[in-house]
Amino acid sequence: MITPIAASTVDVGAHWTGHLFGQTLYLDTIVSSLVAAAVVLAIGFLLRRSVTDGVPGRLQTLLETVWTTVDGYVEQMVGSFARWLVPLVTTLFFFILISNWLELIPTGDRLTSPTADTNLTFALAFLVIILVHVTSIRRLGLGGYFKVNYAHPAGLPKPLYILLAPINVIAQISYPVSLSLRLFGNMFAAALMLQIIALLPIYLGWVLNGIWKIFEGVFVDVIQAFIFALLTVIYMSMATAHDGHDSHQGGAEDVAADRSDAGLREAAAPVAA
Repeated sequence: MITPIAASTVDVGAHWTGHLFGQTLYLDTIVSSLVAAAVVLAIGFLLRRSVTDGVPGRLQTLLETVWTTVDGYVEQMVGSFARWLVPLVTTLFFFILISNWLELIPTGDRLTSPTADTNLTFALAFLVIILVHVTSIRRLGLGGYFKVNYAHPAGLPKPLYILLAPINVIAQISYPVSLSLRLFGNMFAAALMLQIIALLPIYLGWVLNGIWKIFEGVFVDVIQAFIFALLTVIYMSMATAHDGHDSHQGGAEDVAADRSDAGLREAAAPVAA
């Protein structure tokens, strides 16, 4: 007899915990994050040993594809001054992707997706947003920073900015919250699906478990890592936009920095949805 899922117990939000100096530590999140970071570093060192100017191997081809894609987004949306953003966004993509994939490994809940824990997603989001604001101030100066981030859109009567400024402040606060909760929500739901499937009888569960893991690993996990990386570039572009006064940086950069750029709006719209 099949037990209804609604009548079964699904352990939501449970963690492998430890204590240090009176603080509760989520050891599964910490260990999984360290494992994901170690895998990213190992891939980097492996690529360093095997990289070639000739015919690239599969790993080099994969990394070059991701790197070129990120470089294209940064060049188009932000500008050539932010080429340092490419390795950061590429690393974020692979770290989040591997973190997402850890949930698919049966380890008795010792290795989980650390991205299904808000502690990690908020840390990543705040890292990105703080870097965005610091770069905006260094790029535009304090006055330009406030103008671009809190006194837009441009071209409106000045009295309207008094009304718009509080809305823009709320928008700036919402960026790290939405960035972290988007990733957390999707990965938490994916982990919950695995727990629900585990409640099914074994003759159904093993089939659905395999199907779901393939779907999650190929589509859900990759898309969520891509969205986080893309939003990092978009937020940087929005925060460093200017009115074309730095013309010596080149025409392509000025076009990318313009808030009214149609390409940026088209790229941001489906992601925000």
